[in-house]
Amino acid sequence: MSTPFLAATILEDPLLLFLVGLSLLVLFIWYFASERERMKRNVGTVLVLGVTGLCLLALYPPGDTLKGGIDIVGGSSFSLKVQPNIDPDTGEPLPITQDEIEQAKAIIQKRLGGGGTKDLLMASVGTDGIDLQMPGMSPEEAKQTEELLERVAKLELREVNMNGFERDPSGRSLAQRVYEDEEIIPGFKAYLHKAEDREGVMQEEYLLLSRRNIVDGSNIVKAYPQMDGAASIVGVELDGEGGDAMFRATKGMRKEYDRIAALLDDEVITAPTVNDTLSKNFVITGQKNLEESRELASQLNNPLKNPLKIEEKSAISPALGKAVVEQGVMAGVIGLGLTAVFILIYYRTAGLVALLGLTVNTVLIFGAMAMFGFTFTLPGIAGIILTIGMAVDANVLIYERLREELGHGKSLETAINTAYEKAFSAIFDANITSLIAAVILFWRASGTVQGFAVTLTVGLLSSMFSAILVTRVFFRWANDLKMLKGLSFLNLVKSQGFDFLGKRRIALVISSLLLVAAIGGFATKRTDALGVDFTGGTLIQFQLGEEVKIGQEEAQKALDGLELSSKPIIQEQVNPTTGELLTIRCDSADADKIERHLRQTFEPLSQMNPVLDASGNDTGETRWAIDATTKEVSATLGKEFFTNSLIALGIGLFAMLIYISIRFEFSFALGAFAALVHDIIVATGIVVLLGGQLSLIHVGAILAIAGYSVNDTIVVFDRIRESLLTSRGKVIDLMNEALNATLSRTILTSLTTILTVAILAFYGGASLREFSVMILVGLIVGTYSSIFVASPVVLWWGSKRGRNLRKEVLDASLAGEPEAAN
Repeated sequence: MSTPFLAATILEDPLLLFLVGLSLLVLFIWYFASERERMKRNVGTVLVLGVTGLCLLALYPPGDTLKGGIDIVGGSSFSLKVQPNIDPDTGEPLPITQDEIEQAKAIIQKRLGGGGTKDLLMASVGTDGIDLQMPGMSPEEAKQTEELLERVAKLELREVNMNGFERDPSGRSLAQRVYEDEEIIPGFKAYLHKAEDREGVMQEEYLLLSRRNIVDGSNIVKAYPQMDGAASIVGVELDGEGGDAMFRATKGMRKEYDRIAALLDDEVITAPTVNDTLSKNFVITGQKNLEESRELASQLNNPLKNPLKIEEKSAISPALGKAVVEQGVMAGVIGLGLTAVFILIYYRTAGLVALLGLTVNTVLIFGAMAMFGFTFTLPGIAGIILTIGMAVDANVLIYERLREELGHGKSLETAINTAYEKAFSAIFDANITSLIAAVILFWRASGTVQGFAVTLTVGLLSSMFSAILVTRVFFRWANDLKMLKGLSFLNLVKSQGFDFLGKRRIALVISSLLLVAAIGGFATKRTDALGVDFTGGTLIQFQLGEEVKIGQEEAQKALDGLELSSKPIIQEQVNPTTGELLTIRCDSADADKIERHLRQTFEPLSQMNPVLDASGNDTGETRWAIDATTKEVSATLGKEFFTNSLIALGIGLFAMLIYISIRFEFSFALGAFAALVHDIIVATGIVVLLGGQLSLIHVGAILAIAGYSVNDTIVVFDRIRESLLTSRGKVIDLMNEALNATLSRTILTSLTTILTVAILAFYGGASLREFSVMILVGLIVGTYSSIFVASPVVLWWGSKRGRNLRKEVLDASLAGEPEAAN
């Protein structure tokens, strides 16, 4: 059986995919329930091979399965016009409000965003326009998108007049005669309904429907796709008012005879027979497959208040530029390669096991992204960098514990078992804390933040699987086959007994100065600290036509030396009708300067043509041979994006505080919160002070910094908790001892992650440099804060309340310590 056929067979058959997934779940439970080492080894092996194999199938072929976002691969652009509603009294169009524009954008995001799996960019243009950009699509997907955009999704349920089926001597029904305007029946309208029968043959029937709705889309609480045997249907739940109306309408109907028609945008989609008295719940039939049911449910859940008209569509180049993307990929590969070499040199044989685990981890991440159709964007890549960094951190945690156990004279097998047991709580708590935040971001946020949450969730689950299970299985095989006689590591960072907490007052001064500088930078620059993604601006479009070629990279180089208020976003577009366009989204204050400079730089843009009158005579006036149109555009990161993101972040932080309080103690939750806020403010402030402007690419960087800050802090807290629970002495001495014990792990993890990001910063191109510099700053600040901010806050708050921190940690530990994976 060929690989493509096998992949298609498993991944495109929902039942088979469900059975495969269920089998893997059973193996997963079996692995952790088993007590015998050999059974664990064998079940774990089958589980690793099964999950990895499924992900490899999902990745085949990589060029077709992995989807890049607009910033990486480009895509399609749609110029949309929001149509006015009609005043029912006067018949005149009503003015379009800003709320209607925002509602249309929100519905587009819900219909096409795929719950964070798709990369959409939208901006309001003028008073009634929306510019929509989506990642690369096939012709079929583009056509489907157009239909989804222009469909209002206005649902109406109406009673079918059964007299409409009565036929005249010629054999034509009353409904047909009304449809063909030969007769008029007051209060009723005729429709032609087309649908396939059970044999797949298209059938037509004329229906005479009441003009009065039983219920409409405003009564829908929710719609959801479901299967009824082999048939795909849509379940609909109505509100109380709609349920009462449906009950009244169907109570007196003749069962198995009378019919109700469902109309979507004034087109009959189904007209089933009423089999029983209906109320709040009913189903809509007639969908060919589950995908159609999903689309219809999505439309019914998200109806447009105003129709949309597609005025123009075109292909667009990657927002980052092809060369930048290629440089970024190469820099990333080099960075990860150097990290791999470092791990091999430092941990030797154990490093090889770690690399095998990281390889499986990478396959799982990309396989899951491909399997579920998730889109890779720059913020998504930030999530991957974070999760790979956390996966490396998990291995470093285990190996540093292994070094300690071997140093205590334990046998290799015992040392490995003990190292995994002791490292488990730190890995578990760090990943679960981040996972809580990721799930809440996915639930409440939208757009870019939701996309980051998707990637982070996938990465966290795969990194926990690979660190706790995959490498453990490799070690079991190595032990059983007598391949390991002993393990040796480099030990460049040794515990020095440094009094970290004794320097907390100096650290307080340093952090205070950093915070004041960062906040001062924002206060001084204000809106100048924000790029056009946040503030909106002007869209300049040069209509180049078929012959003139001015590329994105050429235009970017031409503007690089120009002093501008904010960095412009340049893209190439290809319109099937008018040819190539060069578009620049910039600050409104820079628009004239940019247009003038580009015309001076590129000879085709500087040419003038004479203006002729109606008779073809020269008027003596001239105009640009290549015209430029300018339109005011809104921020791509709009009000709803910020509202949803802030709510999600607030709920996420609160949930993290609760979890850390339960697993550790409230002092630790407060310390983690202080370090997180410190890291985000300082990192963004430093970027602004260095002359940067915050834009869409920085959103992912900020979220990655927050994730790294939490992970680093939780790992340090885990060791502090262990010291407080197992050792005697003053709290401050035990905390210092824990900080010194984790120093090698902190430095090694930070260095490996910083190495990759630094190479991306210096060799990844201008756009990626801004993105990676921010993460680089955040990594350095996060490493500092886990020691000099989080821990001192824990000590300060514990002392302030005058309570026994060791006793409180013991109480929290007894409340629910997770069982170590073995």
